[in-house]
Amino acid sequence: MKVRIDKAALMTPLYRAQGAADQRQNNNVIACVHLHAEDDCLVLSATDYEVTVIAEISADVVDPGTALVSAKGLYQLVRAMPDGATITLSADANHRLRIEAGRAYYYLNGLSPDEFPQPGLDGTAAKTLVTDKSHIESMLKRTLFSVSTDDGRPAITGILLEIEPEAAGQVRLRMVSTDGHRLSKCERLVAAPDYDGGRASCIVHRRGAAELQRLIEGSDPSLRIEFIGRNLVFASDRTRLQVRQIEANFPDYTKVVPDRGDVACTLPKDALAAAIRRVTSMSQVRSDSILKMEFEIGRVSLDMHSDFGEGHEELEIDTWNGGALRFGFNPKFLLDVCTVLPTENLTVEMRDQISPCLLHSDEEPGTTFVIMPMRL
Repeated sequence: MKVRIDKAALMTPLYRAQGAADQRQNNNVIACVHLHAEDDCLVLSATDYEVTVIAEISADVVDPGTALVSAKGLYQLVRAMPDGATITLSADANHRLRIEAGRAYYYLNGLSPDEFPQPGLDGTAAKTLVTDKSHIESMLKRTLFSVSTDDGRPAITGILLEIEPEAAGQVRLRMVSTDGHRLSKCERLVAAPDYDGGRASCIVHRRGAAELQRLIEGSDPSLRIEFIGRNLVFASDRTRLQVRQIEANFPDYTKVVPDRGDVACTLPKDALAAAIRRVTSMSQVRSDSILKMEFEIGRVSLDMHSDFGEGHEELEIDTWNGGALRFGFNPKFLLDVCTVLPTENLTVEMRDQISPCLLHSDEEPGTTFVIMPMRL
């Protein structure tokens, strides 16, 4: 195999492929990227069996062939090459890959390409949706941060993706995530005149969702979503991302999201986030850290105590339709919401000190967050 290609053209598909390789392994086939050169096209493939990326790119193929080398090693080498460089990739009979740029050259020891597990899909696409990927990008931003990392509860280690057909060639896209202590729900009504399926639902595990973020960074404005057997396939920019669905039942989130709270107030989001950062600056925020918030007519106070000292802030509020109430929250949960929600104001609705707290903004009606308060 021998291929010539510009560094700029190679970087994006290689970046996507190395993200799908198993970063915990070293000299293992699932830590490698598979290169296949033929007919002026270079195809890069990588997989950890749960996530698979297949990226195509135009290239000057001098000799067709294949190679299998460390995904991380090749990515780091190419990234370090001078901008504008023309890179030559050539593999020999000993499975070594030579990487040349100008007078510099490097070798990566590889494995036999025959050892690479060829990605396959069980069945044909049952449902296919093509949509503007900006919708998926914004929904991922609002849900990925609250996915559980507890592999003992596989049903919540991913994002629930739901597609519900609506009238007049539209579908409702919905993403929901939870870690058991908080929940994020985001939905969009999008145009889908060619959608050929009914209602669809699946759980995309967190690694697949993270790799989907890499995919949507490209210039292609559209994203193709296919349900194929137990896999979900996303396609854009001549790249296919195959994600194995989590085969479990996602919790019934409709029982967790309260309709409305008995008491509510609207806060300037950035001012709230800044106040939280200041009162927590003297302590390391842990899972058991408690930010005390007291709401009353005209103001909300924030208090944080630690071994190093204590902090107190007050913010003015225009509306509060109840008496004085004190709540305890994990400050990180509140900051995460403030970070992902691009609005000026944040509305907080509560029922009592032990019931779920509802957070949302009238500026973005399709997004809702739920945080469980902590006992004071």
